[in-house]
Amino acid sequence: MNLHIFNPEHDIALACNKKRFTAPHAAQELRMSIGWIPALWASDGDMVLVDDVAFAIKAAAKCKEKKAEVLFVSDADLSGIRFDCVMPWGWDRAVKTRLVDDGVPAELMPSDNVMEHLRLLSSRVQTKSALKHLREGLEGTCGEAFSTNDISLIKDSVASGNHIVIKSPWSSSGRGVRYVERSITPSVKGFIRNVIHEQGEVMVEPYYNKVKDFGMEFEAMSDGSVAYRGLSLFLTHNGAYTGNLLAHEDEKAEMLSRYVAPQLIEEIKTRACRYFANRFKGIYQGPFGVDMMIVASGDESNGFLLHPCVEINLRRTMGHVALALTPEVASPHRLMHIDHEVNYLMRVSPIENPFVKVI
Repeated sequence: MNLHIFNPEHDIALACNKKRFTAPHAAQELRMSIGWIPALWASDGDMVLVDDVAFAIKAAAKCKEKKAEVLFVSDADLSGIRFDCVMPWGWDRAVKTRLVDDGVPAELMPSDNVMEHLRLLSSRVQTKSALKHLREGLEGTCGEAFSTNDISLIKDSVASGNHIVIKSPWSSSGRGVRYVERSITPSVKGFIRNVIHEQGEVMVEPYYNKVKDFGMEFEAMSDGSVAYRGLSLFLTHNGAYTGNLLAHEDEKAEMLSRYVAPQLIEEIKTRACRYFANRFKGIYQGPFGVDMMIVASGDESNGFLLHPCVEINLRRTMGHVALALTPEVASPHRLMHIDHEVNYLMRVSPIENPFVKVI
């Protein structure tokens, strides 16, 4: 029996890096509204920690997708309950403190030393090394990045006519990113200085003409290996997640093949499994995802390039949630998305033309 926790404030908690912090209202509302979603990937008999048990039972009942027979529990219920494993959306100091306060045994959670390693491995700075290994000697790819705490290097890059993207090492989806084309505005300069002061450095990357977001979902196993779980074709708006395509794996692969060769996708998959197994062995066990993108090359003879590591998400992702709902056989495509009405709702809607609307 496992204990699952949906803590969507995880990325913000990593940036804050405190044992106790108050999550933004939107994150609290999201956790309250769809805290039941681990039932989509849990096993029968597992428990799901939620803010309000009665609300979770009612919200989960509205979802028509297949769910496990789980027991929803509150923090007050955990004292004295024994389970085999704790599986949060992502590990951070705040969620560990919450569990410690609830009386969860320390041996079921990462040590403080491992927690710090996990935070470092969750930094956007990790994309530098990953890009080097994933792209080495491989044509048809793009992607580079460097980190710095010297704002003059960023000014020099902009002065050379480069269109760049500046990112904080830790931030939530859609935040902590600034685009710079012709000059560094006072607002962006202030952002850079604040991030360097609080997090020690910023990431600097070229701006690419993105055609399509996608990702690969993986799981770090107990034996130190990494297992590939599937493709994630998703939508974003201003950098924030808006939805995932639900389609058979073969169909998703065929969609990507319209841009880049299937052999290239397979090679990146193989390299990623090998690289992240070496990085995570003995430190992390659980789901993670690598965000990627298809880029217009500007070369008519080549057409498109594959950027194999935009970001590493050392946690469960919405791509993993989508895979839990992916049909085993070809069927009409659907879109999994999060809507906000009175509360946040997870919906699955039909798609008439997935190529036009999603890919």
